[in-house]
Amino acid sequence: MSEAKKFLDNYFLSKVGKKNIKSLKKQNLIDSGIIDSLDIVTLSVMIKKKFGVDIAINSQKSINLFKSYDSILKAIEKNEK
Repeated sequence: MSEAKKFLDNYFLSKVGKKNIKSLKKQNLIDSGIIDSLDIVTLSVMIKKKFGVDIAINSQKSINLFKSYDSILKAIEKNEK
């Protein structure tokens, strides 16, 4: 398991619990209310600190990354320094 995957799993375990982590990966995280604007800012900062990946949260394209677990994971792994 990659460091990025472990990081995201740990973050979302605290939000949805162990039973719901698999179903979370198939949901739109924003529309379903799993994450909100504060979570997006928090995750962006945490990702920057841990992986050196800068996600500019002032663009719609970047905000769209947070709609799914997989898109967040891919953004981290693609840009990890």
